[in-house]
Amino acid sequence: MKAGEIYGLVGSDGAGKTTTLRLLVGALKLDAGEITVCGFDVRKQTEQARAQIGYLSQRFSLYEDLTVLENIRFFAELRGLKRDEWLPRCMEILDFVGLAAHKDRRAGQLSGGMKQKLGLASALVTRPRVLLLDEPTTGVDPVTRQDFWQLLIRIVSQEGVAVLISTPYMDEASRCTRVGFMRGGHIIAEGAPSELRATLDGRIVELRGRPLPLLRQIAAQEDG
Repeated sequence: MKAGEIYGLVGSDGAGKTTTLRLLVGALKLDAGEITVCGFDVRKQTEQARAQIGYLSQRFSLYEDLTVLENIRFFAELRGLKRDEWLPRCMEILDFVGLAAHKDRRAGQLSGGMKQKLGLASALVTRPRVLLLDEPTTGVDPVTRQDFWQLLIRIVSQEGVAVLISTPYMDEASRCTRVGFMRGGHIIAEGAPSELRATLDGRIVELRGRPLPLLRQIAAQEDG
């Protein structure tokens, strides 16, 4: 991945997307191979590699009794920022994601879209060079998804972050610079969205009746 690039990791549940992100951030140990983040070996230089990464997990949770500012302060201090560092950065990033006016509101009183923005702000507070997002728009409404992507594109443009985002949505994949389709822990196709579309013949198959058993059989085939 390059700075200023959005790489979409696309696959069904169980394809290995979350596992890949957890390996990248050092939350899981490698059985084989190697991962390098900004020149740091994740296996041998775990802390240095983690320092380059902002990570928004699929099960990201906020402290609902804390305010917006208190939440982001917690994550900033957890990553080692001191007050003279975290306070201006927190206000800067809250303004960037549109939450500065709500800094004193408790997180439990936020809408789903606002919580999503706060999670993103928490991942960005340390100015990471690499941003890992694990299905950040799953379960939110279409308008919130659209707002999130506009915000993400601005982040990439203004901060030059390299973004790796996992998603089950093809419309989101089309917004990425490059896309990798994952199945069984392996990338089975990769390229720019336009390049991948060009490899398809565009046929639509309609199955009538009760196709579920047939679909399960097709999905179970290794080369299907």
